[in-house]
Amino acid sequence: MSELDEPTLVEEHPDEATHAEGFGPADGYGHPEQYGHPEGYGLDSYPGDEPHHDPHSIVERYPDGSTTTAVDYDGDGYADEVQHDRDSDGYAETTYLDSDGDGRIDAILRDHDDDGHPETLLADQDGDGKVDYVARDVNEDGRIDSVVADTDHDGKADTYVRDTDLDGRPDLMIVDADEDGIPDVVGRDTDGDGVLDEVAYVDPDASPYVTH
Repeated sequence: MSELDEPTLVEEHPDEATHAEGFGPADGYGHPEQYGHPEGYGLDSYPGDEPHHDPHSIVERYPDGSTTTAVDYDGDGYADEVQHDRDSDGYAETTYLDSDGDGRIDAILRDHDDDGHPETLLADQDGDGKVDYVARDVNEDGRIDSVVADTDHDGKADTYVRDTDLDGRPDLMIVDADEDGIPDVVGRDTDGDGVLDEVAYVDPDASPYVTH
């Protein structure tokens, strides 16, 4: 299964809340680093620009001990961030983001080990409600080490980027242009300068140097 075989970006809905608290302050194949972050959100940030006023939030508490916090950063009355904290320890295991303020969820942050630092980002970059970008921090240093992307937004992964030595710079890029599950282009950055210096065209049809 592809890493993009995730649910569409729809919020989970736990049992009815017992009460709510407040509404108060509260380039082609050459540059793999272009896949490091989708614009507007990262693994440890709230969406969009810095707020120009105190954000407003609503906290709901549920009978199972979990809490849900909805935060409105831009003051338009719509939640820009919804955090689900299953054990009410103050660290959200799942956070839903509306990074562009259009009223639709476009990203999910997941904190699998509940340490307060998300390890996985799932994003919908074209606004169709389906995940087309998955980023992971495999060694929990706060930096993205692995990216799977659906660059043509057809629901199938076609680009894979890895930071294999976990130094904060991607050094391996795999492109499956025809989405058959077999790499067509494999590129490596051997000197860590952020530019691929070894590119292998596994599928000759993907090579710009082959005359057809």
